Amino acid sequence: MTQATPPSNPLAPKEMKELKRVYEQLCYFADKSHALQRLKDIQAALDEHQQSLASSMRRRGMYDDSFTDDERGGGGSRSLQNDRGNEQEQDLKIADLQKEQKELKKKLADIRSRTVQHIRSQDTAAALKALGKRTTKREVQDMMWEVDEKLDGVIDWDEFHLNFERNIRDDSGLEPASFYHMVQFMIYDSDNNGFVSIDETMNMLYARVGREQMETTITNLFGGDDGAPIKEVGHQGGEIDFERYWEVAVREQTKKLDNAVNEKLGKR
Repeated sequence: MTQATPPSNPLAPKEMKELKRVYEQLCYFADKSHALQRLKDIQAALDEHQQSLASSMRRRGMYDDSFTDDERGGGGSRSLQNDRGNEQEQDLKIADLQKEQKELKKKLADIRSRTVQHIRSQDTAAALKALGKRTTKREVQDMMWEVDEKLDGVIDWDEFHLNFERNIRDDSGLEPASFYHMVQFMIYDSDNNGFVSIDETMNMLYARVGREQMETTITNLFGGDDGAPIKEVGHQGGEIDFERYWEVAVREQTKKLDNAVNEKLGKR
């Protein structure tokens, strides 16, 4: 392989922005993945505790408004004390979670501020695992080889950018594309929920390929394997996971290769 040279024809600004986002996401992904997942869990727990706290405070406010001082005795007083105790407990849990959240964010900031940013084989493996795809060590190494023009065992920005450009401009199906398929899915998945929606895909494809080719791609991804119409399932007009996306992407690349070979043979 030769040294990577950035493409001369730039991507549209929006797509370039998303490509950089995914590159930054993949750099040292193996070091960040646990912290990222834990942050999601913490946020979900914070939301739950805050809702519980708000509910308790509303009940206490309604109680205070409904009774006179003489009427707030007996069971009502015990209920009020229970609510106050619950609020204190929720406050402590929220404080602990926020402390852990702050520590994890600092850890991520330290990783992102490393002088040299690149993607290693363990980062690619961790990203595929997060997307739900099982791969062997050899398969990950082959994916890295597709992009690693400098043969130094890691993928830098120039190599990453070049591989993406080569694939979106490939009409023959000959360009190695396993790593590209992962990156393209992550670009479409702009909210990082592990699914690609019709809305997300349309927003990115339209500027690159135009309406007609966009609609063909959307139908291939979200429609039936026999060309059946799109069935809207999930959020944002319909969603697919990485397994479905990978299956369609590989199938369409194989068709592209077969068409290129048949066209070449037909000219002989």
